[in-house]
Amino acid sequence: MPYILVRSKRRVINCYKPLVTGEALLVSNGVVVATGDYESLKKSLVGEDYEVVESGNVLAPGFVDAHAHPDSLGYNMLLGGSIATGSLRSLLERVAGESRSIAGWVIAPRVDPSKLEEGRMPYSWEIDAFIDDKPVLIQHVSGHMATLNKRGLELALSILGSIGYGDLEKGWIYEDDLWRLLSHIRSSMSETETSEALLLGLRGFEAYGVTAVGAAGLSQREIDVLLQLDSEGKLPVRVYSYVMYEKGLDMSRVEKLVEETWSRPGRRFRVNGLKIILDGALGPRTAFLSSEYNDAPGRRGFLNYNVGELESVLEEASRRGIQIAVHVIGDGALDMVIKALRKAGNTLIRLEHVSLVRDDQLTELKTFKPILVLQPHFIISDSWITRRLGWERASWVYRLRDLAEASITAYSTDAPVEPVNPFETIYAALTRGSLDGIDYSTSTIRNSVTVLEALGHYTVDSAVALGDPRLGCLLPGCYADIVELSEDPIIRSDPATLRQIKANVLKLIKGYIET
Repeated sequence: MPYILVRSKRRVINCYKPLVTGEALLVSNGVVVATGDYESLKKSLVGEDYEVVESGNVLAPGFVDAHAHPDSLGYNMLLGGSIATGSLRSLLERVAGESRSIAGWVIAPRVDPSKLEEGRMPYSWEIDAFIDDKPVLIQHVSGHMATLNKRGLELALSILGSIGYGDLEKGWIYEDDLWRLLSHIRSSMSETETSEALLLGLRGFEAYGVTAVGAAGLSQREIDVLLQLDSEGKLPVRVYSYVMYEKGLDMSRVEKLVEETWSRPGRRFRVNGLKIILDGALGPRTAFLSSEYNDAPGRRGFLNYNVGELESVLEEASRRGIQIAVHVIGDGALDMVIKALRKAGNTLIRLEHVSLVRDDQLTELKTFKPILVLQPHFIISDSWITRRLGWERASWVYRLRDLAEASITAYSTDAPVEPVNPFETIYAALTRGSLDGIDYSTSTIRNSVTVLEALGHYTVDSAVALGDPRLGCLLPGCYADIVELSEDPIIRSDPATLRQIKANVLKLIKGYIET
């Protein structure tokens, strides 16, 4: 059994929550077996086969992104990455000139309409002015809506049979209809292309010191490809996946996947349970609110399932002992979750996003204590939030401290919706956009957190969310998922400088996997 004695010339951060630091750690078969000072650990290895790895940087646990979409990130990277553009015309010129075709469809990287001069997604006829001989799909950055050109709409109708969520006059489709269409398109990709996309996405996390990812909603095809990549030892980070729920899903198959993937020692891919998307997103105004949008009178958003369906899914998941992750953004959707929890009782439940929470709902969350998986960088990206919700409801948005006092809160990015870099997320959690012109930041600053709290939410608490306490720490028994940090984040006094910290996976021991 070979040992690796890992030493930092600065310090080792063994754990952020509670804070534990040291000088060195001992690793065997990819697991930390001892921590302490270098000389004592070295003496304990007399007569043993070992090697020494020294670093001039701070060493710390790898980040754990509890909710992201490595599949979508990879597909987006495969399509050329994000499009930074000033106008719809320049956007469509790029789509016409550079976008990649998949199964005959012209697919563009995701677009943030708030960054466009027009402040909206294109209409179908605007796309037709540039491409009218092929179906075109341009997806909103949130992933909850897309624009299709005329040919795309015709083809979508033939594939789906009907479109229940959409504005066909504008070429806009939403929610389940969009996901079913994307699933159909991606299913025509070869296994090699799917593998390429997934590996691109996972390497995108590894590049920023993220060593474990909660893949929030995968298809069976993507799960099969990840299982194969795992068996070949090709996964650059650990993946904990959630099967995307759809009506008619065979829950026994999910239960079997959970049992099989968690019973295999030495593997880096596991299935945790189900992901159910209850409502939409605030960007395209599909998140379900208890009252209408401030900037769209008469609109409250969409629900993909009714309360009876949600209760049924929660009850069956609980009976089978599998975790369920419920996407809930609007306060109207959260009302439904709380109602379902009252009936279902204790369940292995995570609530994803929990973006808009009223005071009365906060009280309910303190009672049920579901794991809450948050994305602090939404605060900066959603710079339009007061226009969309009004000043009163802006005080209910992204309540990081309030929610942390109510239950366990894990941090994540929802990438490719938000940047993969953990220090961008931590910066947003500390500042609430006060350095970025976010108009409600000062009035809600009490809901910011400290650096150490944010680091704890991004490691130890995210490990709880993924059901694996060996993640996010470098204590005996933890995975030796070590990152080198260019600076010590705990002693940084200027929040803006946090964004400059680089995190790199310690490559020298990356290949050692536990058995």
